[in-house]
Amino acid sequence: MGDIGKALTLVVHGLSEKNYEKLLGLCHFWLELGQTYSQISPDPIFNAIWNGRTSDWIDPFNFNGNIIHPAAHLVLRLASDAESDPILAPHSSRVESRLYTRVLQEFFVNNVEITSNQKGSTVTANFYADASLIAHWANLGYIEEVAIRNHILQSLISLPTLYSHQANALLILFKLAGATFTAYADPSVVDRCFELLKPWNYNRSPKETLIKVRALSLKGETH
Repeated sequence: MGDIGKALTLVVHGLSEKNYEKLLGLCHFWLELGQTYSQISPDPIFNAIWNGRTSDWIDPFNFNGNIIHPAAHLVLRLASDAESDPILAPHSSRVESRLYTRVLQEFFVNNVEITSNQKGSTVTANFYADASLIAHWANLGYIEEVAIRNHILQSLISLPTLYSHQANALLILFKLAGATFTAYADPSVVDRCFELLKPWNYNRSPKETLIKVRALSLKGETH
């Protein structure tokens, strides 16, 4: 039943601090409708989270503006809660682990494709949403240390030019998880990130402004 999937996607897309418990109840409601009156498509919770993971708040072309997903932490909370929720769990096998893997894959792929002008505003908005999710996962210790140390930042600064979507992604990562990336990434890489960000119209030192989040120990899990 396609409409069930669309309804679940809209629920995820509308997550906020004020309505989390209410929207979790709506996930229960729509799944119960699907089970009772129709067939539920495979993997409904993962697909809903994946398709609804961005936010209307994100303006993909507003540098240093509305680029951070305000409810990214709630998307991760839903992915985690779904695996233990008695109604959602039968439809939520390894949701968070699979979401993590796919988000990282899309982050690296879309970085290159946006640079090549092959993708439009929707993919750019998803790219920023993925950066917000990655930052929250880093703070939670969910991302492997090797990815923080060797891959994520390097993927954004390894071209001759720093493009606007890459600069925005760096802003998101350092604003949400600056201390974590500073603690585990190579210092020369961190310094290079901020050196590349200098021309992007800052009134204050970006390094002093953005590194505010307390670094947390990484779990070193494999996903």
